[in-house]
Amino acid sequence: MIIYDHIAPTAVIVMAIGAALAVTLTAYWLFVKRDWPMAGMILLRTLFFLLLGWCLLMPGEKTVQTLQMKSRFIVLLDRSSSMTMTPVAGATNRWQVAQSVLRLPWVESMAAKCALDIYAFAGEIGPKLTLEEAAALEPDGSATLLRDALKMSVGRYTGLDVTGCLLLTDGLETREAFKDWALEKRPFPIYSLPLEKDAIWEEEPDIRVEAVSTPSRVTVGWQSELKAVISGQGSGGKPFPVQLFKDDLKIQQMESQLPEGGGSREVVFKLDHQVIGLNTYRVLLPPLPEEKQIDDNESSVVVQVQDAKNRLMYVEGPPRWESKYLARVLRESKQVSPAIFLKGPKGKFMTYGVSGDVAPEMNESQLTLFKIVVIGDLSGAELGQERAQALVKFVEAGGSLVLLGGAKGWAEDGFAATPLKALLPASSFSNKALEGEYPVVLTDQGRSHAAFGGDAEFWNKVPSVLSLFHNVKPSAAARVLVEAKSSGGLEPMILAQDFGQGKVVAIFSDSLWKWQLSADALKTQPYPRFWHQLLAWLSPRAEAMDDKVWDIFLDREECFLGEEIEVTARWVGAERPPAGTQVKAEITFPDKRKLPFSLESGMDQAVAGKVVPAYNVKFKGEEPGMYAAQTFSEVNGRRVESELAYFSVKPYSPESRPRPADLETIKAITINSEGAFYESAAELNRALLAVHPRQLEQEISEYKTYWQSWPVLGILILLIAAEWILRKFRNLT
Repeated sequence: MIIYDHIAPTAVIVMAIGAALAVTLTAYWLFVKRDWPMAGMILLRTLFFLLLGWCLLMPGEKTVQTLQMKSRFIVLLDRSSSMTMTPVAGATNRWQVAQSVLRLPWVESMAAKCALDIYAFAGEIGPKLTLEEAAALEPDGSATLLRDALKMSVGRYTGLDVTGCLLLTDGLETREAFKDWALEKRPFPIYSLPLEKDAIWEEEPDIRVEAVSTPSRVTVGWQSELKAVISGQGSGGKPFPVQLFKDDLKIQQMESQLPEGGGSREVVFKLDHQVIGLNTYRVLLPPLPEEKQIDDNESSVVVQVQDAKNRLMYVEGPPRWESKYLARVLRESKQVSPAIFLKGPKGKFMTYGVSGDVAPEMNESQLTLFKIVVIGDLSGAELGQERAQALVKFVEAGGSLVLLGGAKGWAEDGFAATPLKALLPASSFSNKALEGEYPVVLTDQGRSHAAFGGDAEFWNKVPSVLSLFHNVKPSAAARVLVEAKSSGGLEPMILAQDFGQGKVVAIFSDSLWKWQLSADALKTQPYPRFWHQLLAWLSPRAEAMDDKVWDIFLDREECFLGEEIEVTARWVGAERPPAGTQVKAEITFPDKRKLPFSLESGMDQAVAGKVVPAYNVKFKGEEPGMYAAQTFSEVNGRRVESELAYFSVKPYSPESRPRPADLETIKAITINSEGAFYESAAELNRALLAVHPRQLEQEISEYKTYWQSWPVLGILILLIAAEWILRKFRNLT
């Protein structure tokens, strides 16, 4: 099929060729003798112009080929050591059951309909395997890291069509203490089944501390929580003590108990921090009668109590999605020390980070303790005129204020009905939110703002939101950082402005939390990234570093014998480190030995709107106990170093501890991915045989031009040359 790709209008091309022919014919008729050679020259010139006109139309041929594309079906096979466990000696183990599932008829059927991608994981995901290669594997991995395996799979298949994923695992995660990660949404359905029959495991008495979680840095005078996950079996359902030691002195004891059949419980201790310094907290479970395995009955963490300067107050109404995710980001932030107030039953505030019975008075005296205040969804009456006036003075004096708002905050009787109206970066806005799916884009001011600094490509694709307070009219001094696309066009969504000596940010959506649940949030983390960078911009410049130019991070704060901890050093000085700077980490062992390790240059990271260099090293703990890590370098003859970071190495590996499969975690993963958990291999086989992948088609277009081919160009040259020869033959110039 011939198509024409000319840009100029056809009529213009026809008129130009017609005019050229008219001029040619007129000239020949008036100035050349009328005979047969003249007729030949006219014919040659006419053919030349006609062919030239055809070339100007840019003719070509386009062929379209439709290809059938196959969807993918993923198999994740757990090859950690726990897959060899059985409730009774000689019984079929989990690995053998998993291998038998890969020999069922569904495999051949699915391979005919999909691209069947098989991966084994134990700590990390291996290369793609064939069925024969998967069958030849041995379950000898020292860790599971199920959450990481799922996260890497999601990242690896982003943008590809995935029909589903079969997860063959016992669910015994060896790193994650809490199971809320199993509730995360996945972009494709996950299917699974139990790899062991219902069996009664021998309940040898055993209780253990699975994990201890508490903020590693806290503010003096404030309060934090220490959460310990206690697991075990064989306690007969009887209560037992859980003891908390601070620097080897017992300070608290609580009673806990486990179900008769075994299970897990969370124990929460309240910690008061009255003195600046380092404290080691140890959770200890006195052994049960006849308990033999006692090396997992305790776990320790180190907490640094400091007088943080950038204190932040977050006041919110009743808990909502925004407060859930924002509170988590604030607790993890190393830039601020948060005091979080959430309104609970009967109007009483639930607190985090505050010692004692404290309420968010927000009077001038209390606000002097803070540098940043975040106000959630409060009405004007709940906020109060006096507190609002105190906040205005707080910002005028140099404080930073973030107005999250919501249905009450942006209502007619919300913030605008209080003295806060004077500092709002919007002079007017709709009091009721639109609901739907609203794509989000950065403005030119937003792209250059510190809250969206670092990787410019990253912010080219900002996740959408589900609500929008529209018709926002920015005030004269406001900077619009983010806009949302509605049916009426682009609407301002995040605005900032200076007020007095301070800063104000207003967010005209109550669904910014959706950034945390976007398709690639596990990989890119746009929600915490935005907040960390915004907080860095809101924090006073004078309190940025305290002469520290190295930040140190650990990928986790506890591991088991033989597992690796990754130490990352990040340069946060005003200038980049001098060329050739050698970065080292000094690891202090439990016996106080200190060994240096060289760090290798890694991928640069974004900090407070700028890209800074980062360096990494992996360390494997071969002996149990508490370790300390510090990074340092020599710059201009001076040693510059980071703060200390602490981690513990547990004296055992849970992969070798006999225990039942964690079916509850596996079920949660399948349900929240819109997959299914089947009770038997036969039921799974029937279900997967019935799966019909989407039929995908991709059109491939092939275009071939005629007008710029050698034969056409040759004919044009030949025509003009033949006419020239005839003209010479007639002695015409």
